[in-house]
Amino acid sequence: MTVQNDHNLKLFHVSAKEACEIKIGVVGENLIDLFKVEDKFEAHPGGSPLNVAVGLARLGENVSYITRFSYDFFAKMLIETLKSENVDLSFCSFDKSSHTTLAFAFVDENKIPTFEIWNKCTADSAMSDKDLSKVDLKELDVVHFGSILLATPASKAVLDFVEKAKDFGKFITFDPNYRPRVAENEEKYLNTLRRGWNLANVVKCSYEDVKLIFDLKNMEEAVNLIKEKNIPTFLTMGSEGAYLITKDNVVHIQAYKTNVVDTTGCGDAFAAGVIYELCKYGLSMEDDVLVKAGQVGSAVAAIAAQKIGAITSFAHVDDVKKFMRGVN
Repeated sequence: MTVQNDHNLKLFHVSAKEACEIKIGVVGENLIDLFKVEDKFEAHPGGSPLNVAVGLARLGENVSYITRFSYDFFAKMLIETLKSENVDLSFCSFDKSSHTTLAFAFVDENKIPTFEIWNKCTADSAMSDKDLSKVDLKELDVVHFGSILLATPASKAVLDFVEKAKDFGKFITFDPNYRPRVAENEEKYLNTLRRGWNLANVVKCSYEDVKLIFDLKNMEEAVNLIKEKNIPTFLTMGSEGAYLITKDNVVHIQAYKTNVVDTTGCGDAFAAGVIYELCKYGLSMEDDVLVKAGQVGSAVAAIAAQKIGAITSFAHVDDVKKFMRGVN
């Protein structure tokens, strides 16, 4: 396997749509992460796609979140958070009969969280074709999706919506964010993630997730599978950085050194940085642009690792620029 180093590639700008003109729709779950801190739990808004939506809004992007909310206390907390972050909620639906998904997070000595997720009969898991029919695809340029909603009864509606968006010529980004044991039918869940992967223009996935989703043994098998799919993929590996894998190239993107407090949401921060930078370059799929997007994603993730929680740790665009200047 031949690997290029990211600093050897020349970066360039393409003339295209300005980032502020691009509208991004993010579809997925809404949940509360309950972090165990000593002998109590702290509540933080969460859910991988929701994190990505907030990350993009903080980077200055025009973002709509697409989900189905409960009317309970936690839903109000989530809605207030999204509104305060300037995320549009006009495409969302509401459910009076269900509760909000909860994820109990336990952070180990290596700052890696494990989750116990309560997502049975929740509002977001009941999202339907009818709910998603509210979305006017003419208003969107990019659709991002993935994560645990694809383990629920809402999965078919979500995939049908994404497939329709793809048919409409929308740019699709995908992060499977695989969580074992959250689905009633694990094999159906894995097949759904595989189908979602094939709909994407760009994928962001952790190395551990791709091995589990496709039953792979090592990096060489992962690279070969991704090259066969011919879908540019950012394979993240924590402190080891990430790899951009395209049909013809494998490029290592170095991780930034940072003071790691909690890695929750770092993958989502990486995804937000990648999408932000691709929008800046008019959704170009040139390798040089993809590498630059990976570098920005890596910086956004490094900043996110410095605080507990996901949304609370996400950077604004000026912070990212300062961070990248400071380490170069």
